Amino acid sequence: MTTDHRAPTLLGRVVRVWGGDDRRGDVATALTLFALGWLLLEVGLVDLFRGGPLGATTPQPWWRVALLAVGCALTLAKRSHPMLALAGGVAVTLVDLAWGGSLAILLVLWDLLFAAAMWSGPTARRWLWSTAVVLSVAGAVAAGEATRDARAFVTMGLNLGAILLVPMWWADNVRQKSELAAVERSRADEARRTAELERERAADLARIGELDRHEAVRAERAAMARDLHDVIASHLSTIAIHSGAALSGPPDADRDRGALEQVRASAVESLTEMRSMIELLRADAPRDPLAAPGRLDRLDDLLDAARADGTVVTVDDPDGVAGADRPAAVGHALYRIAQEALTNARKHAPGAGVAVRLAREPALGDVVALEVRNAAPPTGRPGDVASAAPLSAGTGMLTMRERAEALGGSFEAGPTDDGGWAVRARVPSGAFDAGSGTDTESGARTR
Repeated sequence: MTTDHRAPTLLGRVVRVWGGDDRRGDVATALTLFALGWLLLEVGLVDLFRGGPLGATTPQPWWRVALLAVGCALTLAKRSHPMLALAGGVAVTLVDLAWGGSLAILLVLWDLLFAAAMWSGPTARRWLWSTAVVLSVAGAVAAGEATRDARAFVTMGLNLGAILLVPMWWADNVRQKSELAAVERSRADEARRTAELERERAADLARIGELDRHEAVRAERAAMARDLHDVIASHLSTIAIHSGAALSGPPDADRDRGALEQVRASAVESLTEMRSMIELLRADAPRDPLAAPGRLDRLDDLLDAARADGTVVTVDDPDGVAGADRPAAVGHALYRIAQEALTNARKHAPGAGVAVRLAREPALGDVVALEVRNAAPPTGRPGDVASAAPLSAGTGMLTMRERAEALGGSFEAGPTDDGGWAVRARVPSGAFDAGSGTDTESGARTR
């Protein structure tokens, strides 16, 4: 069921004309009542309760007009003081009844009753309804007892009900309609506010989604940067070191060939890992850095590549960590940290010995510790191209730290007391099988 709000209802027109939507309407109502009442007085609608003839042509005395003016003036206060205005209207009506009664004053009383029922409080309205009902019933009973005629009882009851009860019933109806309209407006305002909040929430969710996408892109770029650094920088550093070593001395066919073989092996390994990374990046599924294959079991290949240029590398793995079962993320992180640490040692301390230590630390919650320590670089190697300022991207320490801390571990690096450099990383792991290692005997393994 719909309502056409473009055209005002008849009830709305009557309320605006009779009761007024504002205080200026009260003035218009008072003037209208006075003009209509004067017209009714002029046509002789007086002495309604004396049984005199209606429509008498004799001009009315000035006091009836004055009484009508007093009643109309009371209607100006019906909105601010409805009960006081009604009390004054009742007094004017009693005076008019003493003079025989007139329809003009009844109209004024009718308007004041409407106003009292419309704008007074709940307690005043209950009292007003009770009084009007009692007066209507009492008047009807009195008329019936006086005449001993049921018709008089019914007639008086209808007359008093029309004068006293109808305006209050109409006012209650109008007030209920107004309250319902106010409730509907409040609901509409609440619905608009709710819709606005929903729009703002949708906009916030869209902004949060956009920020999440930016964060995902940033994290993906950071992971790609780490992988590219680990894959490319290590192999390129190996190529630079071997080629520099070959160029630093006089031509030697065997030595130069060995250097070229190492350069080729590093280049092939670099291309292989780059191909694997490209295939991973081009896959439909999103990259999962924790799903990278565990590569700590390839630590021997990494150490052999470091020894190929003459670097002495010792390994201490008392718990067989290198060959033990481990989470893929732990093995991948430890392998990359060891690879970067060995590369840095060969670049910044060429010719110095390097010690690699792997150990489990159950006291800290089954933590795997990795330490790569190199001695102070030897001096006095004239003509050694490898001893020149090394090539570096400057992000090796950052990538190692990120790999350790991404798994809840720790990382530290710094100079040692003997002038060398040490890299220490601790990564938590609860999936090692101590019995699965290839070498669980304590002690150092030197190759």
